[in-house]
Amino acid sequence: MSGNETQTRVIRGFAWVDLAITLPFALPFIAEAVIALLYFVDRWLGFGTPSIMFEAGPFGLMFVHIMGVLGVLWAMARLRRPEADLAWMDVRARLAVMALILYAITLGATPVLWLFVVTEVAGSAAQFAVLRQKST
Repeated sequence: MSGNETQTRVIRGFAWVDLAITLPFALPFIAEAVIALLYFVDRWLGFGTPSIMFEAGPFGLMFVHIMGVLGVLWAMARLRRPEADLAWMDVRARLAVMALILYAITLGATPVLWLFVVTEVAGSAAQFAVLRQKST
C-alpha cells in the first residue's frame, strides 16, 4: 500500500470514529441517553461523580447538540475529502479538544471522560505519523 493510500485510510478511519462518537450527541434524546450511560459507567467504576455537575437543562443540551452536529459535519468533510490540510487541522483540533476535556476533568467532570482523551490522542498521533511520513 502506498503512503498516500495509508494516509487516506488513516484520515478516513478516524473520521469514521468521530462520526460514531459525535452522531449520538447531535440527536436529542439519544444524547441524553449517552450522557446517562457515561454517568452509569462512572458509578459502575466507583467514581461517584455527581451528575448534578452536568445538569444544565435545555440550554446546556443545546450546546451538546450543536457540538454533535459540528462533529458530524467535520467527520463527513474528512470522509469526503481525506486531504492532508484537513488532517493537519484535525490533529490540532484534537489537541485542543483533549485540553478542554482534561480541563473539565480537573474541574470535577467524570473521569470516564479519559476514554475521550484516549481517542483524541490516538487520532492526533496516528494522523501526525502518516502526515509526517508523507512530507519527508
